[in-house]
Amino acid sequence: MAPGRMVAPEFAEVWRFYRRVFEPGRGAPVSATDFAVSPSGREALWTGELRPESDGRPGSRLHLIDLAGGGIRPLVGAEIRSQRGARWSPKGDRVAFIGTSRTTGLPAAHLLERARPDRVGELAIAGFVPEVLEWAADGRLLALAAEEGAELGVGSGSGRLQATGGEGEAAAWWPDVRGGGRKLVGWRTVFALRPDSGDPVRLVPEGTNVWEMAVAGEALLAVTSDRPSEGDWTNSRLELMALDGSWRRLIHRPRRQLGWPAASPKGERLAVVEGLASDRGMVAGEILLFEPPAREPRRLPLDGADATFLQFRDRDHLIAVGVRGEETVVAEIDLRDGALEVHYQGLSTSAQRFTPEAVGHPDGGALAALEEWDRPPALVHLHRGAVSELASLSDPGQEWLRSQLGSCRGISWSAPDGLAISGLLIEPPGRVRPHPTVLAVHGGPAGRWAPSWPGRQLLHYALLATRGYALFLPNPRGSCGRGQEFLEMELGDYGGAEVGDLLSGLDQLVDEGLADPGRLGVMGVSHGGYMSCWLTSRTQRFRAAVAVSPVTDWYSQHYASNIPDFDEMYLGGGPPGPGGPYFERSPVFFAKDCTTPTLLIAGKEDRCTPPGQAVEFHEALLAAGVESELVLYPGEGHGIQALPAAADMAARAWAWFERWMGPAREG
Repeated sequence: MAPGRMVAPEFAEVWRFYRRVFEPGRGAPVSATDFAVSPSGREALWTGELRPESDGRPGSRLHLIDLAGGGIRPLVGAEIRSQRGARWSPKGDRVAFIGTSRTTGLPAAHLLERARPDRVGELAIAGFVPEVLEWAADGRLLALAAEEGAELGVGSGSGRLQATGGEGEAAAWWPDVRGGGRKLVGWRTVFALRPDSGDPVRLVPEGTNVWEMAVAGEALLAVTSDRPSEGDWTNSRLELMALDGSWRRLIHRPRRQLGWPAASPKGERLAVVEGLASDRGMVAGEILLFEPPAREPRRLPLDGADATFLQFRDRDHLIAVGVRGEETVVAEIDLRDGALEVHYQGLSTSAQRFTPEAVGHPDGGALAALEEWDRPPALVHLHRGAVSELASLSDPGQEWLRSQLGSCRGISWSAPDGLAISGLLIEPPGRVRPHPTVLAVHGGPAGRWAPSWPGRQLLHYALLATRGYALFLPNPRGSCGRGQEFLEMELGDYGGAEVGDLLSGLDQLVDEGLADPGRLGVMGVSHGGYMSCWLTSRTQRFRAAVAVSPVTDWYSQHYASNIPDFDEMYLGGGPPGPGGPYFERSPVFFAKDCTTPTLLIAGKEDRCTPPGQAVEFHEALLAAGVESELVLYPGEGHGIQALPAAADMAARAWAWFERWMGPAREG
């Protein structure tokens, strides 16, 4: 693809880099998530993210792995796009999964008979798009489905599910309609589908929004709210509902957010994770176990880790995955006596975008996909501390990238107030110290950096590492993996003490001769984009900044974003008027204190941090006489995900750092 007039001058070089990584494995999976072990225990289904095509986003395809021999193969043909979320029927004779409908162009439920895998049927739910499928014991298929027009979470790029015309073509002129009260659109609910006959039956009454679900015997365990907007998720609750609609029970009204509901096969025990979370799909916290008729939950420890995924092996055993600092923990809890058996703990992390997962392996232990900064993903069996590789997802392109990346190691330091902080340092190979160093601030703020393989969403950071830049990846207060007290330190002090956590870590790298004090940059996406702008108003030490999907004005963010509950939670209430934290923590009002040349990047379809946030800060910097460039990508939401836009963003970021920080020195 030849660069056009409007792409970055460095685009051609970066495009060759991306092709060198992706093309050798075109059509092959680069990750493994959402495992489902067959009732026989002989094989497992999983969703594999595919390397992106040259003109779009990465797709996904379902694969089978032979748990005895380790061989992998696709479940169905590639003609069904964006396959994911496969679930075995109770007898193992059918598989239900989600894939793109040939008629609407939106995700739809699909069903295949194992005896006839070449024949795949489609189950329609008029006006709704399935997001999660689960089988009930009676053979009904349950679909958590979103109404067309529903808001997408941060992890899905924000925006809305697009309605389509009769031939699957989106009507470009259709307006974005927003209402209030019961006129709200975009509800999520649960339908029961009879694979052989009958129309979908709605199981959850109107006026209740379902965010997550798990089958609990003859009931449904669900995380629900009274409204469907993305911000309302932060105020959800846990409910148990009979599948026949005869009763409904509130199980838990949490102090914080809920995620990962799970239930034993007959529903005798229920579990969920509760913790402070800034984004849906990123809940990390305490495990709550409910054992009716007891009203209060048991709180189950996970070896000092924040839980990020739950699955019942059977009535008495719970598979629990969590994060502890930069480490991943996979364990099994005996619910009869609380005994904990750790199957894995270490710096390898699950090959998933946000939080690690694992499921029970039929021979004991757990099935997962592990990766590291310098090791592509592999499907593994984890058992009592032993790691047995079943299948590698590497290929020549991934191995070439691996040879270019340099080293990754954990580091720790003390914040100005004495709090212990940790993170990761990536040093480029064959370069002279001290390095030009980019401080990369993670999203959330309740996310964290782990030593993830960078050959997917983090390829722009891998590019910097291969070009001689060191990457400093800190996990300051407010990050997950250090318990709820550490997470909640950001509440009421958003963008406060975190500044000291980040800058003191940089100071240590400079003092140790690792980072060049005259060549420091900062970059981040979402919360990281906000902090990239905020830091440049707090210090003038940075020579360049790149902020992607930032917040820069908390007043306009509150009223224009689809997650106003976020700033209310972290800043302490809604906008109070002039002054207060909405003014005091908004970078746009302190542009006069900035000197750092700043590249601002946003997607035009972002509803989470609308593009106007980047526009405001760009104009404020120009008015203050500071170098700034603004790049807005059409069709992109929260973060820049599709090719070739993602490659263009990487090229612009690299060029910006080269322009203002200078190239790295060879060793």
